Order: sequence, then C-alpha cells, then structure tokens
Amino acid sequence: MNWKTIYSLAAILTLTLAGSQADAQDNNLRPSDIKVEFCLASDEPYPESTSIELPDGQGTIHLHPNQRIDQRYIDRAAVVCTEQGTPAISILFNDDGAKWVEKTTSDNIGKRIAVLINQEILQAPKIVSPIGRRAMIQGGFSIQQAVQIALALNREERFDAKTNPSITLDGFKSLFNGKDLSGWTNVNTAEDTWSVKDGLLVCKGLPIGVMRSNHQYENFILHIEWRHMNPGGNSGVFVWSEGAVPAGKQLPKGMEVQMLELDWVNQHPRGGNPNHVGYVSGELFGAGGLEAIADNPRGRRSMSKELRCNGAGEWNSYDVVCVDGTVKLSINGVFVNSIRESEVRRGYLCLESEGSEIHFRNIKIMELPSGLIDPSQQANLIAE
Repeated sequence: MNWKTIYSLAAILTLTLAGSQADAQDNNLRPSDIKVEFCLASDEPYPESTSIELPDGQGTIHLHPNQRIDQRYIDRAAVVCTEQGTPAISILFNDDGAKWVEKTTSDNIGKRIAVLINQEILQAPKIVSPIGRRAMIQGGFSIQQAVQIALALNREERFDAKTNPSITLDGFKSLFNGKDLSGWTNVNTAEDTWSVKDGLLVCKGLPIGVMRSNHQYENFILHIEWRHMNPGGNSGVFVWSEGAVPAGKQLPKGMEVQMLELDWVNQHPRGGNPNHVGYVSGELFGAGGLEAIADNPRGRRSMSKELRCNGAGEWNSYDVVCVDGTVKLSINGVFVNSIRESEVRRGYLCLESEGSEIHFRNIKIMELPSGLIDPSQQANLIAE
C-alpha cells in the first residue's frame, strides 16, 4: 500500500495521506500489518542515521537512529469526520508519547518530524513551534482504511463493547424473545421480510418499509445490537414514530437513528468522490418532516462526533437514550451523538427494511419516568 502526504505541520501535527481506490478495497491489509512511527529527522545526517527519500522528489532527509516512537505511545485513536466530509484519524498521545513529542519539538525547532506507515515516509515538515499531545491524520484514505489504521493504533479489538462497556442490561425488558415476532407488527413490508433464525431477528431488506412495536414509549433507554450482512447496507431504528406510513411513502414520520454499513459512502458517490462519511456512524435526524435541533449539525441531521460503527458482518451496539425530546446515542460503548427538541416525544419504535439484509439481537428497553409532555407531542395511537 502506498501512502503519501501533501500537507504540513501546524500548531498540532496534521498529516494528509492519499490512497487509490484500489488501496481502499485492499482486504489483505490487517491492523496487525500496520505500523505507524514518528521520528526526529533532519536535512543533515546524524551519526548512524538512516537516509530516506521524501515523496514526489522533494529530496532526502535523515532519520535519527534513536529518537523514534510508535503506536505504543498513543493512548487512543478515533475515526472522525473533517469539514469536507472525509474520514480522519484523531490521535491522543499517552503521557510518555506526549513528553516525547513536546520535548522533541521544543528542542529541535527547524528540524523535522517524520511520520512513517510501514516504513514508508510521509512528508516530513519542519518543526516551527512545539507540538502538544494531540495529532490528526487526514486525507485521501477511505473509511475502511481509517478503521484499519485506528484499530492498529489502539492495539485492541476496535470498538468492542467488552473493552468499552455499555450500560448494564439488568432491569431491561426484552422486546425480542429470539423465537418469534411477538410484540411487533408488520406495517408495510412483505410477510417474509422479517423472520427469526438461530435466535436472531433477520430482515431481508425488501421491500422497503418498517415493522413497528405494538406499544408506544416516551422516556426510555433502548439497547439494540445489529449487523449488516452486505457492504453498503442501509437500515435504522425509529423512535417516537407515528408507526404508520402515509399513502405514497415508504417510511413513517419519526426520529431515525441511522444504521449504515461503511461502504455506503463508496456505493453512493458524490461528484465522483466518496460521499460524506458522516452518514455511516449513527446520524440522528427527523424523518418524514419531524422537526428537531441537531447538536452536531450536518444540515438538518446530527452527525456523530466519532465514527465508531463496524463494517459488514460485524456486530454494533447502540444505546439510545430518549428523554423529553432529546435523543443521545452511544455507539459501541461511547456516547457520540445527540439531537434535541423533537416535536414528537412519545411514539412507536420501528425497525427499518431498506434494501439489504440486516440482523438484530438483544433488543431491550428500560422505561423511564414520564415528562411534562403536551398532547400535541404524542403520536396518534393505532388501534390493535
């Protein structure tokens, strides 16, 4: 895999990598294959230094033989979204890493910090001022590449609820018994769209539509686990939904908690480039005309501050807290998104069928005390 950089260092370390679409689909690259290093470098040789060519014919630099750290000095890496809608990796150095970065950059103004991935040099900008604890790697890699790099930097199973514990499920009521579809009503899909297999709730994805809960909910915590079975899959769970679909529509009015597979942005390009990556990690938005205020706005939608969803075939865990018109979303153990002042604050839950097979499990709810809800903020009851 070839990695290049086209931007330089500022107050914090900001790097840009560029990769081809072929690189983006490189399924042979595993996180354990990725090594990221930060190394003091200079235009002049050190004793026993290693010489290395800069990309794009920019000349030769010399890597210090000892002044180097790798991902063991990184406390946490997270996939985030840039203002341009592309994936980036936010890095937080641990105490030892921060001490190295701060001392190295303070003592070596005018020299360089070289960054290497798998011993391939990235552009090594000159140090113009001391650099702190945080760094940002951004640029032309895909969301899949960003996930792989973040996993390598974290040195642990990525976004696993075991390492990032979600809330305990003690005291929750199950909304799916693992045997049949009791408690749910098919609204506008086919008889075979929803089924139970091996204890999982299976949605084949067609036709587009929803299945709703038999009961309405106001203030609650919803725990739900899901996995897409195909790249680019689309689905979601609606909260505070009307639970009915108007004539000529496929989906109901309600607050949607988006469930998109990572490759969706590649399969739905924008202007010849991958689409905005904010789509693929639990966006919150009012569907069907529902009004609300996004806390992390991308237009009318609220975009997760950290992109934590796993790809096809891997399970994701959502904890959705819905209280008095505010929805907060935890993805795989960390709260990353919220939206508020929903015009509807009591309604049905709906699971969405939208074109591709998706599996659900561990659908559980804990109801919370009611709030000061106005009758206009409740969805109409549907006669059973």
